[in-house]
Order: sequence, then structure tokens, then C-alpha cells
Amino acid sequence: MQLNRKAVRFSLIAFPVGVVTSIYLALSNLNAMQQMGVEAPAFVLVLSSLIQIAGLYTLALGYLGYVLSERVGLAPVRTLGKRKAVIALAAGFCCALVMLSDLALFAPVIPQIKATYTRDAFSLPALLFAMLYGGVIEEIMLRLFFLSLLVFLMDRIFDAKRGERPIRPLFFQIANVLAALLFALGHLPATQVAFGTLTTLLVVRSLVLNGVLGWVFGLLYLKLGLQYAMMAHALTHLFNQAILLLFIL
Repeated sequence: MQLNRKAVRFSLIAFPVGVVTSIYLALSNLNAMQQMGVEAPAFVLVLSSLIQIAGLYTLALGYLGYVLSERVGLAPVRTLGKRKAVIALAAGFCCALVMLSDLALFAPVIPQIKATYTRDAFSLPALLFAMLYGGVIEEIMLRLFFLSLLVFLMDRIFDAKRGERPIRPLFFQIANVLAALLFALGHLPATQVAFGTLTTLLVVRSLVLNGVLGWVFGLLYLKLGLQYAMMAHALTHLFNQAILLLFIL
């Protein structure tokens, strides 16, 4: 089978981001384990993180997602345009406001939440990690690969005899909702680590806030292209922290 050169080029361009985020996450986990009195070999943590994030998530899913995206008639990476970039920027700002609604919607009924919003919790390296991992790696996994895979499977299973007709638009919308749901569920382990437990309200919080964000990023991927979903996702983290530091904390 001949390799898709565009897909190879895309995954190789994203690979350095996978490497950087892999190392940062491994060192963060190592530091957390040492604080708990648990000893772990740094080499093993870094290597396993590189294999998972840089190898599997970035290279493998980046390549497969690109191929699947083309198979279902999407243009994975489109030409950059000013109007589309402005839309992505506006989407990132609006998504940051959705994240900040946490203070009004859930903080009053979940006391632990308000305690997490402090200036001491801010870290520039952590912000850069969130922008790179969320904006690039998560978009490759959830939008480029998983969303495209769902469309491909639904088309093959439910519309195998469509011939030359375009894929049903409904399949793309269903796939976007399911990808957003998985995106939200994927944040539950981090929520449990942050709060020490998973209550019904915390699960609802993750499903609502992250689910809305995931749906918006998926819509940008479908309508504009993956790079605009990446841009909006990264800017969401940037705007969220900027608003918190400048106007709230």
C-alpha cells in the first residue's frame, strides 16, 4: 500500500509538538510522584510518554486521521485565510467565556471549584502545554482521527450503496456530537485527580463545559479546516488565563 505523502508530511510537522508535550507531561508526572514519595525512573516515564503521545497520538493518529479525513471528503488542512482566522479567534474567545462560566454555574454549588481559581495556580509552562497539547494533540485525536473515523464508519455501515452521492450531512453532525462527548469524558480522569473524587455534579460540569467546547472545535474542523479548530482550541486556553489574571483574580 502506497503511503499518503500529504498525511506523512502533516504528521511529521506535528511530531515536534508531540515530543515537547510528551517530555513536559512526563516530567510533571515525575515531580508529582516524587512529592507523594513514590520513586519512578525518569527514563521510563519519558520513554512511555514519547511512545504514547509523540508516537501513537501524533504520528499514527495524525497519519490515519488525515487519510480518513480525505476519504470522507474533508480537506484536513486548508489554505489560511484572514476571515477564517478571525472566526477562529472569535470562537476561541467565546469558548474561553464558556470555560469561565464555571465560576457562575458550578462554583456556587461545588465549593472545591472556587479554590482552584487562584493566581498561584497560574504557570506559564502549564499554559503553553495546555495550548500545545489541547490545540494540536487533542485536535488530532478527537477531530482529525475520531470524528473522521465515525463519519467513515457510518457511511460504510448505513449508506454502503450511496454510489457517487455525497456523504449524508447528518453523519458529520452525529460524529461531531459523539466526538465532543468523548472529548468531555476524556477530561474526567483529570477532574478526579484535581478534586480527589468524581461526583455527579463534577461529571455534569465536565460534560457541559468541555462538551460545548468540543462541539465548537468540531464545527470549525468541518466547516473551515483542522488548523482553525487547533487555533481556536489553543486560543481558548490563552484567553481564559488572560481574562482570569487581568480581570477576575
